[in-house]
Amino acid sequence: MTTNYVLVDFENVQPDTLAALAEGQFKVKVFVGAAQAKGRISFELSHSMQMLGASAEYVKIARSGPNAVDMHIAYFVGRLLERERDAVIHIISKDTDFDPLLEYLRANGVTCKRSKSIAEVAKIAQAETRARPALQKPQRAATTQHVPAPRKAHSEKLAPIIKQLHSLSGKPGTRKKLAQTIGNYFKQHGGELAEKTIEHLIDELIRLKYVTQTGPNVSYHLV
Repeated sequence: MTTNYVLVDFENVQPDTLAALAEGQFKVKVFVGAAQAKGRISFELSHSMQMLGASAEYVKIARSGPNAVDMHIAYFVGRLLERERDAVIHIISKDTDFDPLLEYLRANGVTCKRSKSIAEVAKIAQAETRARPALQKPQRAATTQHVPAPRKAHSEKLAPIIKQLHSLSGKPGTRKKLAQTIGNYFKQHGGELAEKTIEHLIDELIRLKYVTQTGPNVSYHLV
């Protein structure tokens, strides 16, 4: 199962608790600046870290300096992706300096997002959990209506597409650009798809109401 890594920029965001991450496949790293390490961390946060056990740890930055915490987080992301190419990365920070890095990673097939709070990450994870059972519906219909097997194979590709679209801050605005986004994703994950297959996948997204098409334009309903 894919692991969600939650990297907290504690210099920028100080969550009261991590309790919202108690359910699910989360590993939490709280990056604490050198000056902060000498201060006080709330009992609620420390207790929720303990409740997560080995899935949570503090990362103490040895020295103070401009963007010291940011650079440590970026380094950790790089090392992580060397080991786990399919890891899902959430950076908790209000610092928009992370955005160019995340955009580059998404363009290269990495599922990653910057959020401003722990609650926002938990909400995203819950939405993805709700999306997975919904993907079973076209499979049941395929059995009942004797839809040919290739259609069922298409439906199995929807979950990673929905997950990828959810992670994008700038989603494709037209059906043509959506097709290009899907094509580029599968070039990075499992091999290139035929144009006809991509069009079938978009039709399924529309049929399941994850996507609405008006003329050449598309809009999204992923949560």
